[in-house]
Amino acid sequence: MHIGFRTSGGRGEYEIVSGASGQSASDLEGWTFHMLWPDGKLRDTQLWLDPGDSGKPRLRSLVKPEFQIGRMVASMLLLPAPRRELPASAVGLPVIRQGEYFLKKVGFGPGTSFASPPESVQFTPNYVEVENREHTEQLGVEARWRRIEAIYASVAQQDARVATLLRLHQDQINTGEPITTSLPNVVNRIVAALAEADPAYVEGHDPLPALERRVGIQIADVPDLPPPDDIGEEDVEVRVRSAHDYRLSKARGPSAREFSKAVREAYRHRCLFCGVVLGGFGGLPSGVDAAHILAWTNYDLDVVSNGMALCRLHHWAFDAAIMVPVLQGGKYHLRFTTRANALLTADARAYLLAEDGLEVPEEWLPDDRNDWPKKKYLERFYDDLSIVLA
Repeated sequence: MHIGFRTSGGRGEYEIVSGASGQSASDLEGWTFHMLWPDGKLRDTQLWLDPGDSGKPRLRSLVKPEFQIGRMVASMLLLPAPRRELPASAVGLPVIRQGEYFLKKVGFGPGTSFASPPESVQFTPNYVEVENREHTEQLGVEARWRRIEAIYASVAQQDARVATLLRLHQDQINTGEPITTSLPNVVNRIVAALAEADPAYVEGHDPLPALERRVGIQIADVPDLPPPDDIGEEDVEVRVRSAHDYRLSKARGPSAREFSKAVREAYRHRCLFCGVVLGGFGGLPSGVDAAHILAWTNYDLDVVSNGMALCRLHHWAFDAAIMVPVLQGGKYHLRFTTRANALLTADARAYLLAEDGLEVPEEWLPDDRNDWPKKKYLERFYDDLSIVLA
């Protein structure tokens, strides 16, 4: 479940988008919303779900002037002000530019609860999605908040005016009271003050990287999104990106070289999806990747049966959850997912795979059957990413 941005006559409104949580938007009509922030404080958003005359429930503000969730969460995350009119958003990168993007989603984390009476949703925001007319990005709320806390801790090293405004931002957050329109104004002032103090900062862009650079904070090379199984099943794109980030993080760990060598040798440097052999002999380096099936840090499965050797093209297709192996009757078959039908042309699908359901020859698999991709790992992978076969 998440809060989602929807256009309405050109002006954006927010609604509740439900998944497999057992709750639907219609179940929550008339309910109010409280937000549990990573600082541990539960705040009243002063929003409620209005059934509306159209029968399409929308989040409405209980205060005037109206203060919607997009501006609220953006200001808490030290993001420059978004807008609410989709056609007026910008094109190009970066996405986050003051007044040129909109906050499209606020994802609900696993700590979300539904209390009655009183009818109140207590949600834990775990990611936000920002978008303009060309590009989309996702930001993990917990990870970004920890970065903001590090900026608070080093505020004395900032320019005096910037430091004063950062303390004001921190003070308003620390009260635990409902966030008001004064917080976006503080962020706007931080953006302007930072532009004056730092010639390298482009006014209106995300201020957090510049604030970190000015005090020498190095960002750890770890995923910022929550793990895929902490993201709603309806948010397939976000789950896929999270899975990819966690696989990359795992691949950079200390056991990566050993795992990679073992998988490539077990598959004899042959891609499981197309059968091509790329290097690994005569002094030619291997041209296949060792792809984890489950690679998130809580699994710790650096074993060959949790991996596959894939060429770069098919590694991309697997990571993007476009094409997956399925074990049926003791045989592996290559299948497209519904994402492939939605996102790829017929020519692209034919280039990736001659025929949906193609059986993988045994000679493409490791000699030792114990090294074959384990069914339980594949099935967990499908579940974590809400993969549906075409």
